[in-house]
Amino acid sequence: MKEKRSHKMTSTPPTMGFLKSAEVSVLLMSILLCIYSNLASSNLDCMECRLEKNSIFSREGKPVYQCIGCCFSRAYPTPLQAMQTMAVPKNITSEATCCVAKHSHQFLFQTIEHTIPVRNHTECHCSTCQYHKI
Repeated sequence: MKEKRSHKMTSTPPTMGFLKSAEVSVLLMSILLCIYSNLASSNLDCMECRLEKNSIFSREGKPVYQCIGCCFSRAYPTPLQAMQTMAVPKNITSEATCCVAKHSHQFLFQTIEHTIPVRNHTECHCSTCQYHKI
């Protein structure tokens, strides 16, 4: 009897191992690029702590200035010795400072329906964030 070969039968091509390796490399590069772009954009999105004119509350002849920008912030693993003294242990410890006003003056901003208290800042610096203070 004569042996019949089918065109549908294929064997694994020798390039299969190379393709898997290339896929892993592309995936790894994508992950690294994503992490790098997030780190780079987080540094670019926020400028240094400074005083800036608030266009919403400013009126002609009565400018309103408020603090805007970023300050120091970091997170790190909580040291074991510190974690043992915590009432509620947390794996991550964070430190942060916020852009806050050294001095400010409050005034009342009148709208058609409401009176809104607004603070006009005179100078800014990096200090303890207000929501962290007790």
